[in-house]
Amino acid sequence: MRWTRRRLQTVTTWVVVVAWVVFYVVALATADPLPPLMTAIAWLVVPPLLWVIAARLVLRHWWSAAEVSAIDPPGRLLAVAVAALPERRREWGRAMTAELAEVEGRSARWRFALSSVGGLLMLPPAGGWPVLALVAGVVVASVAAAGPAVGAAVPGLRVFAVAFTALAGAMVVLAVARWRRPRLPVPAPTVLVTGGVAASIVMTVLFLRREPAAAQYLPPVAAVCLAAVLAGCLWVALAAPRWLGTGRLAPHLGGTAAVVFAAWFWLAIRTDGTEPPLPLVIVLSLVLVLAPLGAFFVPAFAAGRAGRSFRSGLQAAVWTVAALIPLTYAVWLPEALRQHAIDGGLLLGGEVAAPVGANLADALVFCLAVFPVLGLTLGVIGAGLGARTADPS
Repeated sequence: MRWTRRRLQTVTTWVVVVAWVVFYVVALATADPLPPLMTAIAWLVVPPLLWVIAARLVLRHWWSAAEVSAIDPPGRLLAVAVAALPERRREWGRAMTAELAEVEGRSARWRFALSSVGGLLMLPPAGGWPVLALVAGVVVASVAAAGPAVGAAVPGLRVFAVAFTALAGAMVVLAVARWRRPRLPVPAPTVLVTGGVAASIVMTVLFLRREPAAAQYLPPVAAVCLAAVLAGCLWVALAAPRWLGTGRLAPHLGGTAAVVFAAWFWLAIRTDGTEPPLPLVIVLSLVLVLAPLGAFFVPAFAAGRAGRSFRSGLQAAVWTVAALIPLTYAVWLPEALRQHAIDGGLLLGGEVAAPVGANLADALVFCLAVFPVLGLTLGVIGAGLGARTADPS
């Protein structure tokens, strides 16, 4: 069956709607107490509507790019392999791509592409096998030492330390294999994300040192997820893939938006329960409602419009999420300790009494899942609308 863009968009829409309805019904059936009627209706309608809009925009731009590109699957496979080559071997990869253009026949093109990719995999690393073996050995030794060393100081972080060290070491080994030195074309956003990741790790250590019993809220699966997400943020900051774009405007817009969102989050926490004067209440109400939406939508829209492409807006959205995750997580934990010391409640639970370690579980759910999903959804919508507005046609 030949899939048209309209048919694929329709199927995607129904998949999103049905999946959300099933999830929503299960969540509502297990909720105690039940949420107010208007809140329940809003949560039933708004999230799937945003996801459907984002999915249709992604399909629209992906399909348009696929229609423009005349490269078949063997050509795409070889192009991806060539893009992974170090710069000094890129000319050889382009020669293989040019030879593939002369090969006729689907099976012959597949054989040539697979043999070329196999040859690329057998090439010695750019720095030489001894250097790569030495770096890999150092990484393995670091991973083996991280568990006992961190486990002795902070027992609840043993799994996280091993997972994060392994993932960071894998990125180092890959960089050495490609002989790709870290580039900082956008130093300020890179430093922001790297500093946010470091702050997140420090705050987690301080939180578990102060409340050792909170380690039960960081099970091995959650620890590995935290390590993977923070390592992914570093990957975006230090070695962002070329397909994401190389523009300088989008990372700056994304970093600024993440700082705005983190400031909004801190302000929302600190003003909760206060009674400021009426004029200030009106201003704060507008800021607290519009700031998070604008922090995700505006940078992607602006980057998409300035770059006249969906990719530029998507780059801004990814940078926003990459900076937002560690910043909000680093703000959440100390504020949770402060709030719990005041009233014994959760940071988002108001006066609900709960163990202080439950704040760690909330931080993982919201900072690693809820905020990124919301940010990427609004960012994709902003990127699609920005690119569509900037399109001369």
